[in-house]
Parts: sequence; C-alpha cells; structure tokens
Amino acid sequence: MSTQNLIDAAHLRPPVQPVDWVHAEQHLNLRLPADYRELVSAGGAGVWFDDLRLYSPGDPLRSHDLLESNGVFEDLLLLWEDDPELRPADLPEDARLIAWATTGHGETLFWRVDAGNSSGVYPIYVEDGDGARWERFDLSTTDLLLGILHGTVKSQLFSDLFMDTEQVFRPYTQQA
Repeated sequence: MSTQNLIDAAHLRPPVQPVDWVHAEQHLNLRLPADYRELVSAGGAGVWFDDLRLYSPGDPLRSHDLLESNGVFEDLLLLWEDDPELRPADLPEDARLIAWATTGHGETLFWRVDAGNSSGVYPIYVEDGDGARWERFDLSTTDLLLGILHGTVKSQLFSDLFMDTEQVFRPYTQQA
C-alpha cells in the first residue's frame, strides 16, 4: 500500500489532537481522499521535502488550515473574471478546486472536484505562484508525494533546488 510506504518513509507519528474528519467533510461539502485522511491521521500537517506545506483541517495556522480552501478558490474565481485565459483549459465550469498544500515559493496544490463527484478521488492541479501556469497530475495525494520522494514525478513548477527529499517530513510542531 503506497500510503503506508509514505508513512514509513516519513517516520510519521499521529498528532496529539485527532482530526474531526466528519466536520471537515461537512464544512468543505466533499469527501476527502482516503489516502490524504490516512496520511494526516498518521502524522498531522507539516512540511514535506523541506518545501511542500501540507494542510490539515482545523490547523491553528489559518494558512495551513484545509478548511480555508474555499477562500483560495474564491480568489481564483475573481482572478479568472478579469483574466479568463488563466483558468486551466480542462477545468469544467461546475468544478471547484480545493487547496491542500503550498510550496515555500508560491505554488499551490489543489484537488479538482467536479460537480456530482463525491468519490474522494480527484485529479491534482498545481498552480504557479502567479496563477498563469498549471500542471495536472492524475495521481492520489500519496502517489504524488511518493513520486516526488522517488524522483518519478517531475514538475515544471517544483524546483529541484528547493525540494529536499532527504528531509522527508517535519511536522509544524517541530518548526524552528
């Protein structure tokens, strides 16, 4: 199982306060990916590869709180009103994006949730810091992270200079 491989590689320890997944899914009005729920339940929110900041529902830092994702998408909708060409070409009008991570350089990772899809399986979109470029990955959350760890997922937007796969995971509670 790929999620367990990632949990083992990162030496995750469960957070002191477990996540209220029912509340999170009700708040976001969607089923969160099972592998993401398992990953956060195993280790909480934190920084992957010394660059990718994983959100968690109810995180004390609003910038790391998955429950604030609707606001990120609302900001994009406003941007697209002024510059519709910045919207990903394959994003249906009735779809929404749920931000679940960012990098230290402004890239944001989203799940694309299509209207009527409550499966918990969503493509991942990565947006550059300006909203001008997008990449799509048809991978689960943990498969994307494992791919970065093993060097099999390549992105034009992630910098190899900043992603340090030797530093697999550091919980926010251990930040300097």
